[in-house]
Amino acid sequence: MDFRFLIADFRFQPKIANLKSKILRVLCLASCVLLWMVMECDAADGRMHLENGLRAYREGADFDKAISELQEAVRLGLDNRTELVQTHLYLGFAHIGKGQRMAAEAEFAKAIQLDPTLSLDPKLHSIKIITVFNETKERLVDSLTVVSVPGGAEVYLDGQSLGVTPLRLSDVLIGEHTLRVVKEYFLPKVLSIQVEKEKDNRIQVQLDKQAVELLITSQPPEAAIYVAGEYKARTPLSLEVVLDQEIAIKLAKEEFLDKELKVKLTEAGVSVSDIENVIPTEDGVGRIHIGLSPAPSPGSLRIVSDPPGATAHLDGIAMGETPLTIAKVTPGIRKLRVSMSGFASVTEKVEIISDRETTVEVALGGRLHVSSIPSGAQVFIDGEYMGITPLRTARIPAGSHQLRLAKEKHRDKLNAVVVERGQEKEIDIRLLPVKGSIAISSDPPGAAIYLDGESKGNTPLFIYGVMVGQHSLKLVKAGYEDWEKQITVDELEVSWQFGKLKR
Repeated sequence: MDFRFLIADFRFQPKIANLKSKILRVLCLASCVLLWMVMECDAADGRMHLENGLRAYREGADFDKAISELQEAVRLGLDNRTELVQTHLYLGFAHIGKGQRMAAEAEFAKAIQLDPTLSLDPKLHSIKIITVFNETKERLVDSLTVVSVPGGAEVYLDGQSLGVTPLRLSDVLIGEHTLRVVKEYFLPKVLSIQVEKEKDNRIQVQLDKQAVELLITSQPPEAAIYVAGEYKARTPLSLEVVLDQEIAIKLAKEEFLDKELKVKLTEAGVSVSDIENVIPTEDGVGRIHIGLSPAPSPGSLRIVSDPPGATAHLDGIAMGETPLTIAKVTPGIRKLRVSMSGFASVTEKVEIISDRETTVEVALGGRLHVSSIPSGAQVFIDGEYMGITPLRTARIPAGSHQLRLAKEKHRDKLNAVVVERGQEKEIDIRLLPVKGSIAISSDPPGAAIYLDGESKGNTPLFIYGVMVGQHSLKLVKAGYEDWEKQITVDELEVSWQFGKLKR
């Protein structure tokens, strides 16, 4: 074929590249087919030499021919492991027939490494063959025990399935292996293990639970889903659960009746309290479809709080600030939560009745009614000024608070008070005056004493319990001019006063 026309013009260069690609693909395919045919021929030839070797050993006890044929079978290759195990076994038998124990042990070792569970029937083989084989195997294998928590897990050793736990394997090659333990609804565990000679080769595997997806759909769609009483989202919703975990689910949608369910993942599948049959999982997903029944005519809900401006949540969904009226609420028992900064949230169940308005009044915190003797004292709660006694406070967050009353010329009074939500607590406090003393003397003595216009006695005199602050002191004696002075009495101090009377 003349290819010169392909390069006559630059315009044909893309066609050249395309043709080269097709030629390469054809050559690759032809090479693969040829290689497969060669391998098939070798396998067929290997099988033929295996049969010739077996015949030479069994029928004529021609050990030399048997060894030659069987070695050629190994060189050419065989289709499967069983044929290869058989080949090495009979090579070992033939070597024993020739008195070549070491060569026999080498071939037995190859067979055992291919199949550690291999054993010989004493009825078919001589004591010498059985002895050499068993001694060889004894050096190469030991036992392995695999236990899992939980039990009933499938065990794979070097990729081969061997049974379920608890499992004891009597013939495992000494050395390193890959152990894989698998159980549904648990994470598979893969370990690199070492089997040692004459050791307690016991492996305990702790399996961790694997999360399974729960896909919840509803009719009608977009129903609100609550898990353990907490709002999550609207359907469809995907949740993750683990084995033996039970969750409480509620579906709610306006104009439909609420539906509450218990959902649990078991080894048999997903158990739903409202569904008779267990739902199997497919590809690690459990699908639950819930139908809701239409509700009777809706009602309405009026929410009032003291103080106002609190946020109202109905079944976990924020509805607005109080005072608030919610129209078209599905009849039934609903969960209402009212919250406000600085106050503890109030949660209560509310029954909504069809075609009726339900009013709920919520008191956030409580009140204090504070009075004092004498009145007119300043009231402080947790350091914040509230007013003058007698005083009825605004709403105060429930709990413990510090109450302080202060009045001039009186000692401050501190009290710890507990405010209860929705309650008004009466508190009466007597304030103690702050006092000092006055020591009064005069020249001449025996002068009458008047303190703030009130007669107290004659000098010299010590007066206890005088209110602190400014006072008017007057001394009077016949034949002498009156003596007057403004004095100051301090707390817990003695005010010393001396009056010299003039004629």
